[in-house]
Amino acid sequence: MAHKMLKGYSFLFYFLMLVFSFFVGLSYAGLVGAGKNQGLAGGAIVLGYGVVGIFVGLLVALLVAYKFEREVVFKINIALAISIVGFWAYFHVKYLEKQKAKALEKQKIEQPKTPKNEEQTKPISSEAEPMAKLYRTDFQSNESDLGLGMFTPNFSENNVLYFYGSPNLEKSLMEHSPTDSITFKKSEYGGYKIITAPPWLMPDHLKLDYGLLYFKVQSVTQELVEVVVNTLSNKTVYVDKHQGRILYWPEFFLTVHSVEFLDSNAFSVHLKPMDHASKINITHSFMKPLRISGEWMFVALVNDNFDAVGKGWVRWLKNGKFLIRYSLLS
Repeated sequence: MAHKMLKGYSFLFYFLMLVFSFFVGLSYAGLVGAGKNQGLAGGAIVLGYGVVGIFVGLLVALLVAYKFEREVVFKINIALAISIVGFWAYFHVKYLEKQKAKALEKQKIEQPKTPKNEEQTKPISSEAEPMAKLYRTDFQSNESDLGLGMFTPNFSENNVLYFYGSPNLEKSLMEHSPTDSITFKKSEYGGYKIITAPPWLMPDHLKLDYGLLYFKVQSVTQELVEVVVNTLSNKTVYVDKHQGRILYWPEFFLTVHSVEFLDSNAFSVHLKPMDHASKINITHSFMKPLRISGEWMFVALVNDNFDAVGKGWVRWLKNGKFLIRYSLLS
């Protein structure tokens, strides 16, 4: 009777039984929720159930082929083939449903809804902005809450900067929907301009014809940056860290055009980064940051002709307060 196990119909039976058993294993894993809440390991766990099903199915197939006659195996082959087609159709439909759900989720993220209790995002022109504050390129602060630095969005690569209200920091950014946004467009002159923005938008610096848009950074997470979007009300939102660049204060100061003391009578340029070090008394118009070390800044002293006439150290931070103001442009 063993010769029946080596017939062509028996080998077809083995193959169909293996495929059928694999689908049965996957179905059982889904029924008991084997891969649920297992992260990346979930797929491997479900696949493991399918592999176990294959081994069980092979054992059953060998026993059936040994015990039953040709006619019975033929009928089982037909039943298995029909079952496999049914399984394939079921899993294919489930796959399409998941793809559709992912597409809808992506669309939901890419099309931010208007936040409750907020005015709808409005058009805005970077060339005719009524708020003069947006065009400030100098800055001074005596506040103790200086933040961590500045965030500048990469609007040359991303034409939308999404805002997130109060995200659950324990969840992925992909699980959240934006509450508002700024949209950018390349102008006919080669620069960029803002097309739409919330009416409350008032960042620290906005001058897109010079490529400048800076928000003060309040906090950072693995995926998000909390930024101040209104310097009058100190309103903050979260933005995707990968949609721009964080410049912590030392790095930011190295990008500015110049700095000067808030009170030139109270602070001086020193030979070394120490309060008791010798003072450098050279007439100059402004200072160009060259190096940052702790609360001290190594600067070039520049005259009205933009010539460096000396170098020295100045204290830029003390007791959590800025001692300098800066200018982004000349």
